[in-house]
Amino acid sequence: MPHVPHHQPEPIESVCVLGAGPSGLAVCKTLHEAGIPFDCFEANGSVGGIWDVEGGDRGGYRSLQTNTSKTKMAYADFPFSEDAPDFVGHAGMLDYFNAYTDHFGFRDRIRFNCPVGQVEPRAGGGWQVELQDGSRHNYSACIVATGQYGTQRWPDPGPPGRFDGQQMHAADYLDPKAPIDCEDKRVVVVGLGSSAAEIATELAGGAKGSGIAEHVTLSARSGRYVLPKTFQGQPLDANAPHPSASLPSFLTWIPEALRIRLLQGFLKSALGRIERKTGRPSKWNLPNPTFPPWAERPTLSDGFIQALEDRRIEGRPEIASFDGKTIEFVDSSVDEADLIIWATGYRPAFPFLSDAVLGCEASELKLYRRIAHPTQPGLFFIGYTRVICSLWPLSEQQSLWLAGVLKGSIALPGRARQIHQAIKVSQALPVFCNAYVLDLRRDGA
Repeated sequence: MPHVPHHQPEPIESVCVLGAGPSGLAVCKTLHEAGIPFDCFEANGSVGGIWDVEGGDRGGYRSLQTNTSKTKMAYADFPFSEDAPDFVGHAGMLDYFNAYTDHFGFRDRIRFNCPVGQVEPRAGGGWQVELQDGSRHNYSACIVATGQYGTQRWPDPGPPGRFDGQQMHAADYLDPKAPIDCEDKRVVVVGLGSSAAEIATELAGGAKGSGIAEHVTLSARSGRYVLPKTFQGQPLDANAPHPSASLPSFLTWIPEALRIRLLQGFLKSALGRIERKTGRPSKWNLPNPTFPPWAERPTLSDGFIQALEDRRIEGRPEIASFDGKTIEFVDSSVDEADLIIWATGYRPAFPFLSDAVLGCEASELKLYRRIAHPTQPGLFFIGYTRVICSLWPLSEQQSLWLAGVLKGSIALPGRARQIHQAIKVSQALPVFCNAYVLDLRRDGA
């Protein structure tokens, strides 16, 4: 049972937003323009989430850049300046998020340095949010937008044996000197996502023999599609639609299953043309993907492929075992290492929501329309959808749908139908963003 405060509760007339990162800001702006009163609680001292590398969440590093071009990752009604680079660094992104907040005038609704301790449903309806300072606040709805980078994922179980060197997760990496000095060290980066590729590339330096680390190895347990961010002189996504764009009319009138098959075919064809130019991971002694290109977002990095070609980064398969500073891989090759950087990703976590409230562990969470909790009225999640496109403008479209629900212009179906149609968001295939947005918009038609 939720704790009932002794003081007179606040009227339940507004909603709360948890998090002022990119997805949380999209929610705040949408609610503000819809005239829905809200409070936003942000644990750190600024907007932007991991893009506030110097003062915010862990997960961002000083060389961090976007891997989607500025025209495809901007919010729909707030483009980047024309002189911004195609791929914006963390400082430019932080400036963008601050400008967005101030342009639309909702900064006064964000309460900074206010970590949330617990969120619980109220017996009479609505939600009670308890901050870590002990204060409690009542709302008609709670919108979770705390991001996908909260809890580090480590190998479990890890490789057998004992490693005598240093280890850290990529979430803690800031630059080649911090928090661990990587200069002249033998470094193994584990993982094949974009962060793994870009950290390994940074440590390997700009030319053979000029790396910061003495030697860089990248070990991958499973394959990924590896693509450059720039291809034939323009951003890889130059011809892709913005997530807010409407689908061509012929795609809107055909059955959904056929529409998805056509989009899968387009993606497979485009990726195949690029791979014929750049090569597959096995070319660099890394595992090839065993899944279709629409099943996982590709690894995107401009310098990574060239570093592999130059042998400034040595590709290796999965780690088999440790013996002191000796690492053996499953192909029986061996490397000596001083440092391992585990770029093994993140897992969903909502520490302020108990499993009893969620009805499951965070990794098992299912949501209607990938937004609404099907059995907890008034509990919503924005920005937890696996995507092919940039997430933030998709979060903006999710927020528009949610504003319609809160204002009553979009009616949620009954509980049984929500449960039946709920999707396990952490394990579902990434969405084709424009097709998903079509479904959201049809709900409000």
